[in-house]
Amino acid sequence: QSKRDAVCKWATELDLGGLSKIGWPGAIIVEGPEANLNEYVRALKRLTWKHLAVRGEETIKGQPGQTLDELRVLPKKFRELGEDSMSDFAQACKSAGL
Repeated sequence: QSKRDAVCKWATELDLGGLSKIGWPGAIIVEGPEANLNEYVRALKRLTWKHLAVRGEETIKGQPGQTLDELRVLPKKFRELGEDSMSDFAQACKSAGL
C-alpha cells in the first residue's frame, strides 16, 4: 500500500474529513473526532517521510445536541488533490476559515 493510498484510506476508516495535496510540498488537513485524529497522526508518523510536522491543532466544543457533521468546515469525504493543486488546497482552507 502506498503512502498516498494510506493517507486517504485511514482518513476514511477513521471518519475524518479533509484534504491532502500530494507532491512537494505535500500537505494534509483533517477534522473529525479527537481520538480518531490522534490515531491518524500516530499512523502517519509510522510511515517514512522526508519531513512530517503537525503545524496546528484546534479543538472545537459543540453546543449540546450539535453533531460533528454540523461543526465540520472541511469536506466530509476526504479528498486527494494533485501535485499542481496548492492554490486549490489554499483556497479550500481559506473558504473553511482556516
